[in-house]
Amino acid sequence: MPRRWPVTPDWGCGLMANNSLRVLVTGAAGFVGQHVVQQLVAQGHRVVAATRTGVEEITGAERVVGVGTIDANTDWRPALTACEAVVHLAARAHVGEATTPAAVQAFHATNVAGSSCLAEAALAAGIRRMVFLSSCKVYGEQALRDAGGNPLPFDRHSPLLPTGPYGETKLAAEMQLTTLYEKANAALTILRPPLIYGPGNKANLLALMRAIARGWPLPLGTIANRRSLLFVGNLADAIGLALLRDAAGVRAYPLSDIELSTPDLVRALAAGMGRRARLLPVPTPCLRLAGRALGKASAIARLTDSLLVGSAEIRAELGWQPQTPLTAAMRLTGEWFWRQS
Repeated sequence: MPRRWPVTPDWGCGLMANNSLRVLVTGAAGFVGQHVVQQLVAQGHRVVAATRTGVEEITGAERVVGVGTIDANTDWRPALTACEAVVHLAARAHVGEATTPAAVQAFHATNVAGSSCLAEAALAAGIRRMVFLSSCKVYGEQALRDAGGNPLPFDRHSPLLPTGPYGETKLAAEMQLTTLYEKANAALTILRPPLIYGPGNKANLLALMRAIARGWPLPLGTIANRRSLLFVGNLADAIGLALLRDAAGVRAYPLSDIELSTPDLVRALAAGMGRRARLLPVPTPCLRLAGRALGKASAIARLTDSLLVGSAEIRAELGWQPQTPLTAAMRLTGEWFWRQS
């Protein structure tokens, strides 16, 4: 049942209650895209799904349009026909990212030039509302710390210090889109989530779930970090709210719904899968040393460092509240894992 959206609040962000839109969703065949399409349809929106080939079956979409490779030359006009808003999810992902000149150029072509091409086409078509899925990686890879050494959550005003082509091109895209939408006096909402999990998650989280399913002992038991996560359904909820922000101007929102240590993440995943977590108490300095020796220092850093993402601003301004708590989210994720295994 669709949520009831709040009426326009006092701070003037321009939220529209119970408003149905025809929305172009890029990257609709991806992990996040499929959830977003289903959520928007449940909220009463009509969705045009943009995919690479146009032959994918996207549940709930009014139509599916193939756009080919996303870069500066993509022809978005067929996909944008009769649309009133855009949710831009498609991107070159950071999984296994390389820093060779060719790889960096590929990141820039899709994430920066491709995003700008879409925004220019949408504005030319009279579509004055976009939600852009960025990343908390625009802030960097580690949490800032207070005078006592405690990790601080990123907020809208945190310094933007990305490292690596994914974070750098996400920030570059934000800057170009901001320029375009401010010049057009149109509405752009930028969302900066941390690691997103849920049914359909891939890469490192899927590998971790496979290890749990096989009963492998994991040397992560003594890590005492704090990392933010976001359930994909709660992200889809936030995108639905952001779509209703029709006031002109640009707003950027970091968001997350839970903070867990790495061992607690393993325990939560295992509980959702109906398995017991097997955690070995290997000292964190030993993990870091092994990571350097094996050329996996950055991967070990992501497991051991803290990275916190706040959500106070999106909660206050858009009224976002996570609808799915951790236990239910992990159960849904675990059920999906066993269905596809």
